Amino acid sequence: MRTQSVAAYPAPTRSTAGVGGLAVAVGEIRTGLLRHSGSLPKAAVAELIDLVPGEPVRQSERPIAHALSADVANGVDCLFPTDTRARVRAVGTVLTHAAVVGGRVLQTSSYTRIDPAGAQRRLPWSHYTARPGLLETLGRADPRDLCSGYLAQDQATECLDLGSISERLARRMQSSPLLDGRQPLRFQWTRLRWTALYGAEPGAGGGEPAAQFTLESDTVRTLSLLIPRPAGVLGGASQNSDTLLEAILELCRDLALHDWVLTTVTRRIERTDLGAGDRARAVEELRPAIDHLLHLWMPGARVADELAAVWEGFERRPGFTRQWEAAVARVRDQLALQTLQLLATLSVKDVGSTTGY
Repeated sequence: MRTQSVAAYPAPTRSTAGVGGLAVAVGEIRTGLLRHSGSLPKAAVAELIDLVPGEPVRQSERPIAHALSADVANGVDCLFPTDTRARVRAVGTVLTHAAVVGGRVLQTSSYTRIDPAGAQRRLPWSHYTARPGLLETLGRADPRDLCSGYLAQDQATECLDLGSISERLARRMQSSPLLDGRQPLRFQWTRLRWTALYGAEPGAGGGEPAAQFTLESDTVRTLSLLIPRPAGVLGGASQNSDTLLEAILELCRDLALHDWVLTTVTRRIERTDLGAGDRARAVEELRPAIDHLLHLWMPGARVADELAAVWEGFERRPGFTRQWEAAVARVRDQLALQTLQLLATLSVKDVGSTTGY
């Protein structure tokens, strides 16, 4: 895949190219812990993810501290993976941004929309840079074939690789002098690759959003979304499509965040071996997760109302909150048992001192 850095642009008027009224978007998110011993202050977070000079970092404090950078554009000219193995060339730009949640968790995300209508020939770069965040295929392509191919594990090296772009930004963030480099706990980065067919009239692709979330491996997840235009929203306006895409991006980041937090905490519990009997050691092993991760659990809090049904589906299956509550209950049980053990030890010592032993 060839990439070319592209300067920042003013907000464009975006096309909602697709087939049958559906727009197509794909992306990948990397999620992990900042290499810093504590929560990064708000001002330092803004400086860390200030990717585009003159473009503000969007920050909010409720329900949890959250910061989102402006998008950086990269030009790409590469093959696009397809499920049918058809050779589809795509040219255009990819957008990348960074987010920090709770001053602790870093997410780097790369995404692009796809116009599968098929241009007859490759055009000058000026044509593509005027449409940031859009890839145009050379020759007509099937949107569902593009989505299925992108989610496949065995992508060829010359095909579009949004993950490498996200990883490059994550490495840059982690090497910042704003971070002290001290990692409070061991963890693995997770990757969420996602696709979205969105913006059709509510009756065209089913009235409700649909999603399929899959754990491909210990660190790779995939998400396939079908998001019709919310009922009551007039079709044809690019602004409505942009708003829906923003909601999809927020949903994907929120899912990636909570999947990573849940995965990291449960793996910490597994490594601690709570049944071994040494509760003091178990509590000490769990302390970093308690200090840095437990307060981050707020699933769906930032998800737009029109996509709330997607989160409700995740809660039914695989059941994120049920698994989280079970994990947190195990942690709290260990804390309670350790407290009772300490109190019992102190009581024995008090009795001994009273009787003169």
